[in-house]
Amino acid sequence: MDRPPLLTELPPNVQFQLAVFGPFLFGMVGGFLLGQSEAGYWIVQAIGAALGLAGGYEHVGAAAGARRGLVAGTLFGAGIVAADAISGDAPLAKVPDPIGVLVIITAVGGAVLGAIGGRARGRTAAR
Repeated sequence: MDRPPLLTELPPNVQFQLAVFGPFLFGMVGGFLLGQSEAGYWIVQAIGAALGLAGGYEHVGAAAGARRGLVAGTLFGAGIVAADAISGDAPLAKVPDPIGVLVIITAVGGAVLGAIGGRARGRTAAR
């Protein structure tokens, strides 16, 4: 099976959609679900984690994957916080107080997941 292309091999508009717009928009989905369905919120978190690994895999090496994950995780968390504020609904899942701390948590988590994905890509590229 062929590996997916590196992010840098894609057109700039696709890079923007995958690395910036996608994580923020997906975070907003999670943020709106936070006040509607605890299960839905956690499902979005799990999918987001898988996408964090996949995003890291679009880079060669742990450092490059971690940088991508840091940015994507920050945007994902910011999307959750923004959508939660817009919805005005009380969170149904346990989140930090203040909720803005969630951005730091998702940024660190994204960096770790991205590093794992980038490291895996680096190992397969060396073969």
